[in-house]
Amino acid sequence: MTHGLHRNGGVGSVVNWLYEGLTDTGRYAVDVHDLATSVRDAGSRRLLAPRSWRRASLLRPSDTVPHERYWGANAVEVEVMRYRPRQELTRALAGYDCIQVVCGTPAWAAPVLSAGPPVVVQMATLVAWERAHRPLRPWHPADLWRAAMTRLTSRIERSALGAADAVLVENHVILDWAVSLGLSGVLLAPPGVDTARFTPSPSGWRADGYLLSVCRLGDPRKGLDRMVRAYAEALRRRPDLPPLVLAGKGRLAPGVTDLVAQLGLGERVRVRPDVPADDLVELFRGASVFLQTSYEEGLGLSAVEAMACGLPTVLTATHGAVECVADGRTGWLVPLEPADEVSATVAARILDILDVSGPAMAEAARRRCECLFSRSAALSRFTDTYDRLLADRTADR
Repeated sequence: MTHGLHRNGGVGSVVNWLYEGLTDTGRYAVDVHDLATSVRDAGSRRLLAPRSWRRASLLRPSDTVPHERYWGANAVEVEVMRYRPRQELTRALAGYDCIQVVCGTPAWAAPVLSAGPPVVVQMATLVAWERAHRPLRPWHPADLWRAAMTRLTSRIERSALGAADAVLVENHVILDWAVSLGLSGVLLAPPGVDTARFTPSPSGWRADGYLLSVCRLGDPRKGLDRMVRAYAEALRRRPDLPPLVLAGKGRLAPGVTDLVAQLGLGERVRVRPDVPADDLVELFRGASVFLQTSYEEGLGLSAVEAMACGLPTVLTATHGAVECVADGRTGWLVPLEPADEVSATVAARILDILDVSGPAMAEAARRRCECLFSRSAALSRFTDTYDRLLADRTADR
């Protein structure tokens, strides 16, 4: 069970990795159920579209992928309604042995908890943390609504985590938070990548490769504005700096596009929207440094993919980045504060990798990924959890 499967980069990557890994073991038959996330979702009953109220079913099977099923919501415009159970969905899930929820924030587990099978929640972050960097404008109706939805969603999150049979978290900060609440069945279990597919270039690390970021291009949490400023500063110090490639899902936010133009970087910053999954490995292999200047990350799976391809990284020190990077050995972590120094520090770290530490960091990044994030290392944390829950369920019968 997941949400926004084909809209959400990080969650979608985890779903695909987990589906492929579980299927390849030969031990599991896996279906993917995807929940609506958009206020304009065509498969939902919408408050503002009275004709949709007569919709007989919220289920829409995939025409192209037999194992995928898509579920709309009632009153989808109201955020908390997307976390409500649907009778039809509950009946469909009751026949499974185990439900694995792959989610950004754990409120997405709430629709499945009453289905009956054991529920394992794999979460990246909390909704309050995810939205903390977005400033609220006093008495602005949209922001007041968002604040109210965030408070209600936070309550749903805690209730869902308390009712789940197991909770898999991606970093130590969330683990400590969960333990502080007295939640049971919480395990540090970051997802991994296919290290047989994401491999370094046969020719080795290249100092002349472009600088690369892979993310949801329109998401303000990714901090692409400060990445562009960092690139401008590094270019000022080194006029022959390779170009910056911004790749990923969606389109670049207008503010970032304007900033690129204002800084005169139109010929140096290249945007690659909606890169096909099959092209990702070669995209990583052509780079010299992977950049991530996010305000918040549960893990940051694109950084792990880059490390698997032997790329040194420069990442802002989000909770997830701290989990991924061995600072000074596989890449650099840039403190989030003071905020006005982030871009300059990122620029300095880029130049350090290109001039000094790149070759050693490239090798160390690959070794760390193989040790911590390979399929064999990461998938076992999931399958061991399933085995334990299913054994307990059998014993109770």
